[in-house]
Amino acid sequence: MSKKGKAAILTWCYNNGKTNYGQILQCYAMQEIVKKCGYEPIVIRYRKPTPDENVLFRNSSERLQYERDYRIRVIEGGESTRISRFMEFIRSNIKLSDQCYTTSEIADVTKNCELLVCGSDQIWNPLWFDEVYCLNFARLDQRKIAYAPSGVFDETRSESIDVYRRIGALIRDFDFVAVRESKSASILQRFSSKKIGVAIDPTMLLTADEWNNVAGKRICEEKYVFCYSLGRMRPHKLLMHYLMKKYHAEKILFITSGHYDEEDELETEGVFHTVDDAGPGEFISLIRGAEAVCTDSFHGIALSIIYEKQFYMIKRKDPDIELWGSAERQRNLLQKVGINDDRTIRSIKEIDEMADIKYDEVAAYRNEPSILLI
Repeated sequence: MSKKGKAAILTWCYNNGKTNYGQILQCYAMQEIVKKCGYEPIVIRYRKPTPDENVLFRNSSERLQYERDYRIRVIEGGESTRISRFMEFIRSNIKLSDQCYTTSEIADVTKNCELLVCGSDQIWNPLWFDEVYCLNFARLDQRKIAYAPSGVFDETRSESIDVYRRIGALIRDFDFVAVRESKSASILQRFSSKKIGVAIDPTMLLTADEWNNVAGKRICEEKYVFCYSLGRMRPHKLLMHYLMKKYHAEKILFITSGHYDEEDELETEGVFHTVDDAGPGEFISLIRGAEAVCTDSFHGIALSIIYEKQFYMIKRKDPDIELWGSAERQRNLLQKVGINDDRTIRSIKEIDEMADIKYDEVAAYRNEPSILLI
């Protein structure tokens, strides 16, 4: 495909909270999709500074050093192999702009871009909304596309409704808008005259072979079941033990969000082994090499589908789960690819009764036509 010009991507890329696998993988996928469409992409490195920060620097090198130190000291709370691997993955695989702190700086960095893309991830969630992620800096002659942004879930809170109104106004002159969830499209359509479509997450538009290009080496030579949880794992311990036996595995390798100290105790129970130093490449490798996957994560499910793994969903033990829209986007993903059975397990009986996924019958989701509109 011939080159069409430059494109800028506005999404989260290690700039919204602690290390997050899904955030980095969706960013990488969005970059690769824009490349496939014939553009030369750049991901805008952006963070809104706090009111007490002094971000006046002499050059871009000083900005980058400051951001690295800020992330390790303030956001991550110290250096680690895991953080280093995230940073190395980004450095090696994602083309980032100079650091930006304001809309005027973003406008300057993107002045030669023909296309501006916002998405994916929860960049439209009212909890963290910033109009930058609705391309409020764009010129009239630049094409604007929203591909699979997420975060429009709650139509009962007045503060959420205010944000949805702002989004509706900001996307009025976009060339194309498709959000990640059906519910998000339905809600947002009430606040916009623009037709709102539904698009699959960009991670799903890359093949297993394409993900292999950035995957790490196999971590464990023995057979294992891989578990990745953003919530507590201990309530699901017996289910994971049973899955290990079902798939004749020798170990349970797991990654948690790190929010629950009790998970450290799992390692004393023999077959549980935490992989606390995994970067994005290692995360891909862990799913690729697993006998089966157990997860409460959207992107854990997504990569399991890509690598055609038998996966099992566990209910996240988090009282605020629907503020994040987790269940909604998981349901949408399964429907989109043609996996219509509920994959959530609550008991050993449900594991025994659950049919294997027949991947030869899964929908050809990678040919989704909406992405071609770029």
